Amino acid sequence: MGNNEKRRMTLNQLAKELHVSRTTLYNILHEKGAYSEETKKRVYQALEEYNFRMNNHARNLAMNQEYKIAFVGFYSTRFGYFFDEIQAGVERAIETYEDDGLHLITRYSDREEPKRQVQDLIELEELGIENFIIFCYHYEEVSSQIEHLIETGRNVILFSRRIPGLHPLCSVGCNDYQSGRLMQELLEKFSKEGSRVQILVSEHNHRDKLVVGERLKGFYDAMEKSRKKFELLEPAWTSPVPDVERSEIRSVLKDRKPDVILDFVCNLQDAAECLKEYGKGETVLLGYDIYPEVVPFIKDSTIDAVIYQDLPLQSFRAVELMFEYVCYGKKTEKEDYYMPLNVVFAANCEYFESL
Repeated sequence: MGNNEKRRMTLNQLAKELHVSRTTLYNILHEKGAYSEETKKRVYQALEEYNFRMNNHARNLAMNQEYKIAFVGFYSTRFGYFFDEIQAGVERAIETYEDDGLHLITRYSDREEPKRQVQDLIELEELGIENFIIFCYHYEEVSSQIEHLIETGRNVILFSRRIPGLHPLCSVGCNDYQSGRLMQELLEKFSKEGSRVQILVSEHNHRDKLVVGERLKGFYDAMEKSRKKFELLEPAWTSPVPDVERSEIRSVLKDRKPDVILDFVCNLQDAAECLKEYGKGETVLLGYDIYPEVVPFIKDSTIDAVIYQDLPLQSFRAVELMFEYVCYGKKTEKEDYYMPLNVVFAANCEYFESL
């Protein structure tokens, strides 16, 4: 292990390295409690070896200071990658801040059961939790409970989507309107004048005003100023039932034979498989998000490009902002923290597939 790597070691990692408990390590650092002289000697040797310096991590834990933050969201068995990426960012935040006293409580409920999410928020409030990071899909049914938390002095950060009418500490997510404008720019760059353009939107998501609605609004607004003229076919709102949806996508693409396919949510893999089956030719396929099932289609250019929002970075940033606020009193500087939008092609796919 190199010197630079040793310098990055946290107290938790040091405890594991020495095969001692966290409690024993903290007792030795602050000369309290029971421990053997042999263990104390090993700890101080390791501190010198790893060039460790006492900081706020040790201070908070020595004082038994704990900062509880609830991360309350939803899941969908259909789109597992979305939640895996969010969880990756959450775990990174825990690793970064647990030595500083972070105690993260996660509650996830089914996307189609907003009442369960409301109940989670009520139960956490009753447990005395003061700090909430919340993301919800059916926000109309959850917003009154979130508003209650804000009005009663709880600290709230909205994750992934900002809810109209609420005023939390801030929101952290993607600028969906801008991502729609970016889709229109990709359309111009990849497609010829007069191309026939087919938009795909899953029925599973078409009522989502906060993400899909904003994407479409940004796209159509940008189309009004487009330097090229395109023929926009009637959007295909496909079934929420996966097998039926795949069949509908095939029928739409086979019957309409579009020059360009724009997947606005959830149909990218099916569209790519359809093109492989019928022959891609010069058909352009653009969409959103990178996940294991679509990586091979990006690499072989069946999918020409995707717009990717860094979900692990978003969830990490949300926890970071809340923790620094409650622990150090660092106030949020913006109402909305937007993460960068990346465009992924065959040439740069390898840099994103492992994120």
